[in-house]
Amino acid sequence: MMDIAFGLFALAYSGLVLFTVASSLRRLMPPMRAALTAFALSAGVHGATTLMLGENAMLAFAFWGIPHLLILPLLLLSARRQTPSTGA
Repeated sequence: MMDIAFGLFALAYSGLVLFTVASSLRRLMPPMRAALTAFALSAGVHGATTLMLGENAMLAFAFWGIPHLLILPLLLLSARRQTPSTGA
């Protein structure tokens, strides 16, 4: 039961981090670029800290990596919807 709770926490945390960073970056750059930059920043920071964990690195990677990959399509879809179309 705790595994499910930890999984939901990881998913909620990843969603909060990615959408908050992308929203902040949205003020500086186009939505799609902000979404990809937010993902890259988050993956870089979490990846660097994961490397410092030694034998628990795979567990930590699963804790942030899988939820980040699950949230990424939603983040990109949201960015695509925010991008103004250039109708011909």
